Amino acid sequence: MSSLPPKKTAAPEALIGSPYSFGVVPIHAVYLAATLPSELGNPLIEALPAIKDDTGWLEQLLSLPTFDEGHLELEAYLRSYCVAELKNAFIPSARHLSVARRIDQLIRWGYRKRNPLLPERASALQKSYERAQASRGHQRIVFAENQPICSYSLVGASGLGKSTTMESILNAYPQYILHPSHNLFQIVWLKVECPKDGSVKELALSILRGFDRVLGTRHAPDKSSNITTSFLTNKVNHLALTYSLGLLVLDELQNLSIKKSGGREEMLNWFQELVNELRLPVVMMGTFKARSVLQLDVRHSRRNAITGSATWRPMEMGPEFLQLLQNIWEYQWLRNPGELTSEMAQVIFDETQGVNAFVVDMFLIAQLYALRNNVESLNSKLFKTVARTEFEPLQSFLNALRSKDPNRLKKFEDALGYDIEELIEKEQRLITHGQPEKNPTAEASSLTARATANVRSTLGLTEPDARKLVVHVLDGSQQTVQAITKAALSAYFRMSEESS
Repeated sequence: MSSLPPKKTAAPEALIGSPYSFGVVPIHAVYLAATLPSELGNPLIEALPAIKDDTGWLEQLLSLPTFDEGHLELEAYLRSYCVAELKNAFIPSARHLSVARRIDQLIRWGYRKRNPLLPERASALQKSYERAQASRGHQRIVFAENQPICSYSLVGASGLGKSTTMESILNAYPQYILHPSHNLFQIVWLKVECPKDGSVKELALSILRGFDRVLGTRHAPDKSSNITTSFLTNKVNHLALTYSLGLLVLDELQNLSIKKSGGREEMLNWFQELVNELRLPVVMMGTFKARSVLQLDVRHSRRNAITGSATWRPMEMGPEFLQLLQNIWEYQWLRNPGELTSEMAQVIFDETQGVNAFVVDMFLIAQLYALRNNVESLNSKLFKTVARTEFEPLQSFLNALRSKDPNRLKKFEDALGYDIEELIEKEQRLITHGQPEKNPTAEASSLTARATANVRSTLGLTEPDARKLVVHVLDGSQQTVQAITKAALSAYFRMSEESS
């Protein structure tokens, strides 16, 4: 007879709601010794992963598809599925590492000021609960103005990878942790997208729904017409305290309507209370239009600058762009990929203007286009054709980037203008099933070149010596790169044994 599942630690739902569905699966805390003296004895910090150095963050954030030389022997329509995996590729650079370090600092900073083992926690929970109950009416809450408005802001045009970067960083932390020995519940982070043309009230509802997705609860009311912003705000505060929320990330900040929120001052005051009352770090993300929300006057700008901000712009034709290109160039499922020449690099930059998403997506679709047309290599002409035809909706935006005219750019800050999934599906439909006619001479040359590269990499030989070894074992029976490579390696080790 199978054993019964272990009992779950009950959440404090009597105060805040009732469960109705499955949320994020919580994990039980495993504590690590705190690195910094100020973090000792704080279970919320000791349950976090160890602080990463730059190498650790690079390994954490890097995401590339699996590449196998054997895939090159597949038919074109099958290789197209390998190529499509590039849509999820993420290659971090210095700007991504900077944000990762800041996010880690914010989470730990917030928890250092909220050690749950100190007696102040119980009184804070009681106070927040009483305020949540009292604000069912229309009382107005006045927020203090002696703390920074937000903890961090990240702005930049669409397509630069802000949201992807943040999600990759947040995934380095468990989202929901149980602390049975301390009877604690910890939500390390919550990421919420600001509602389109929404108000602060609607944003508060979105945050409550975010808690519901994690906890499997029903805190967000179905109808909010008769509920005040103060009530929703205090409910957010109480949940954040009850579940020891470590970081709140508000994405697409430009969606918020200043008019619907009662003006900029009211909106900024609302954000400020999250920091003041809860000591909760808040990260605000959006396009350049989000600056109208983040900045009021000199006083607010100065206060905002204290907490930190970053502005991302497209890459220049320089080291960061070339490094991205070199890394991604290796992931080609074309049989004769060729070299990344300076001419090719310049063409890709001209057609993408250094926007990360465009570089990866155009590189992906260019490979599918090549497979569709039975071409086994990329060249500048093919890339230009793909950029100008398959990504035609982007041309107005790219022309605005080329002009460097701020007034023209303002029209295109929020939209990429294409759906990469639709482009992938279109190209895959047009790739013929079944192998095209083969050129025996070209195919043999390609097999020899790839087997030579494999042997050279494995044995550390020079290119001429590796090629001699491959040519030595060719007898016409080997039909794949793997077979030729295996025969060459066997011959090498056999000759080594004979000579010894």
